[in-house]
Amino acid sequence: MAAFPRTRRLMEAVAELGATLSGVRTLAGDGSDRNFYRLVGNPPLVLLYHPLPPGPAVNENDSYYYLGRHLRIQGVPVPEIHVYCREEGWLLLEDLGDLSLEAAVKNFSGEETIRRWYGQALVVLLGMQLQGRESFDPDWCFDTPALDRAFLWERECTYFVQAFLQGYLGLEVGLADLASDFDRLLTGALPRESNYFLHRDFQSRNLFIKEDSLRVIDFQGGRLGPLGYDLAALLIDPYVALSPSRQETLLNDYLNLLKEQLPLDLREFREQYYHLALCRNLQILGAFGYLTRVKGKAYFAEFIPQALSALSRRLRERPGEFPRLEKVLAGIMG
Repeated sequence: MAAFPRTRRLMEAVAELGATLSGVRTLAGDGSDRNFYRLVGNPPLVLLYHPLPPGPAVNENDSYYYLGRHLRIQGVPVPEIHVYCREEGWLLLEDLGDLSLEAAVKNFSGEETIRRWYGQALVVLLGMQLQGRESFDPDWCFDTPALDRAFLWERECTYFVQAFLQGYLGLEVGLADLASDFDRLLTGALPRESNYFLHRDFQSRNLFIKEDSLRVIDFQGGRLGPLGYDLAALLIDPYVALSPSRQETLLNDYLNLLKEQLPLDLREFREQYYHLALCRNLQILGAFGYLTRVKGKAYFAEFIPQALSALSRRLRERPGEFPRLEKVLAGIMG
């Protein structure tokens, strides 16, 4: 983890907010290259340090700032951004504490805990999706402004093949071997309208609990996209591993919330959801393969069996629809 520079500008900003750079505590990161530190103060602050080369293009820090400010204005419960110093690559943020949704479910397991927090997560998600698209500016995005077919082909399908099948497992399976299945998958995944705010990693490690309310982090990759993707990210999250029956219950709860806000073709939504969830299954395995082999974060490997089981279970729901993918997976799982 890179040590942050104790520049005069940072020290002045920290002091003005009533905190200090003495007694700084490093916070554990996840899959990101960004660095986080807790600063002592009243209230405490979090320092996000991510030095990036200066230039005219929007970078990841810019997106964090622009999207964080936008979402907060729209009523989405994201941390307050107190100060952003683009030149030095740091932001001073509201401290949300240490209790993630993942930790809450695992440490206080039980039906009531799951119902309570996932019910709140669905409300937060739908609010973010609908309110986040209001006044959204695609120029805020450092990556791409929308999740479209090209994005899914590159970031889900190709990523799965290169980072997981080839990079992690060492299989001689190329993109061309699965192309017909992937074409069918993406045709089913994209609805006619997909201009809702998309977090893209709306899962239990990116939801924190502060003062009895859920808060959303890691939104810098936000863009516009379909409703079902973030819902799938929450429900098939391998860190928590909700049961299929629990996932179905929460999917129905989400649909009940959604139909109060928008006209809803239930059959069409479920069809798209199935395909978007399958895209997410592929992305998860690609990410775990990349983080384990390339980034050297071996602890992600423990979640791969669960992610493989989730992919297998989804394919069994529609046997024969993706025969090439089914064959590859059968070879992996024996």
